[in-house]
Amino acid sequence: MIPAGPPGRIRTLSKREGDGMADMRVISALTTKRGELVGQMEDRRRELKQLGDELAHLEATMRLFDPQWVVDRVPLRRRARRRQVFRAGECQRLVLETLRDTQSAISEDELVAMLVRAKGLATQPDAVPGVRKTLLAVLRHLARQGIARSVALQDGARAWLRS
Repeated sequence: MIPAGPPGRIRTLSKREGDGMADMRVISALTTKRGELVGQMEDRRRELKQLGDELAHLEATMRLFDPQWVVDRVPLRRRARRRQVFRAGECQRLVLETLRDTQSAISEDELVAMLVRAKGLATQPDAVPGVRKTLLAVLRHLARQGIARSVALQDGARAWLRS
């Protein structure tokens, strides 16, 4: 457990004029939140300890097969952070609204630009590939369901319209 302040020192709140019941609600909510955070920290500590134990067992097993094995030669593998741009179903809803509102086929590039504008990502060009990937997955899903269909454009690109 992590102490809230220096050991041996207890903090007290001074009484203020006003609604003491509101202060108690705030203190109660903050205490609950602190408890949640401390609980999460304890969970992470347990996870780290378990990962350390698993790593030690793995390295011991590797040394059984190769006593000359050196840990320093193993490169780290980091998991890529996933960037979640859309809430569940949000991209599909935006695409369906756009396909419904347009009378003609709309290109994939125009759909990407519309989604980037709708999500306010114009200043974040690194988000565009993720938006495009999500869009294409949604369009393929809609095509499988018979809701949308693709049309080949003259330049080789694809446009989409509602079926």
